[in-house]
Amino acid sequence: MSTVDGSFYKNKTMAYFELTLDAGQFIRIHRSYIINLAQVTKIELKEKDSYVVLLKSDIWLPVSKTGYVKLKAALGL
Repeated sequence: MSTVDGSFYKNKTMAYFELTLDAGQFIRIHRSYIINLAQVTKIELKEKDSYVVLLKSDIWLPVSKTGYVKLKAALGL
């Protein structure tokens, strides 16, 4: 990846971060997204069996089927 500051290479996988981050605070909701549970504002049904999560920063992210099950459990829903 190239940025104004230079080039960076992705050395860590999402699985690495999923295992490294505090599981009580962070959860993987999609193959491309790990979120901080404290930043969740709401979860909405987008389409049949398809959910999205809204973060406090007004960013909507997709939630996979597996991620939805884990997210509900983590939030006690």
